[in-house]
Amino acid sequence: MVKKGKKGPPLVTADEDITAFGFKLHDIVRTPLGITATVIGVKYESADDKQTGRVWVKYENGHEAPLEPKLNAGFMSALGYRKCSDADHIRRDVTTHMTEQKKQDDERKVVEEVMKCKEQGLPIPEHLIPKPKATKKKAEGGAKKKK
Repeated sequence: MVKKGKKGPPLVTADEDITAFGFKLHDIVRTPLGITATVIGVKYESADDKQTGRVWVKYENGHEAPLEPKLNAGFMSALGYRKCSDADHIRRDVTTHMTEQKKQDDERKVVEEVMKCKEQGLPIPEHLIPKPKATKKKAEGGAKKKK
């Protein structure tokens, strides 16, 4: 069995904590290596000591990681961490909006087709019926250790 580590410090998303590093929540940041990531918050080693904060970002592949530790806004920009342009932020927001809109349109089309079939008294086609979600099965008799 894999042991789970204890839960780390909480992610703080307050503006005053993130602006100390020169960023805002959901800002797109370009690292010195040219990789882009989105700011998701700040984690402190000690909740009392604000000097122990690290900016956490989420990369495009879904991984979350901290940027350079314990640096303020001046040092972050000196090391090459830059906020991307407003155009990049707008492009991201438009892409997100378009994706959500397409998802809603697809759901609306399915509902309209189901309603059309019901009005005509026809059976609902198999491909329109939602698949049941898989449920997690628990091992009978509890977890057993392998020798």
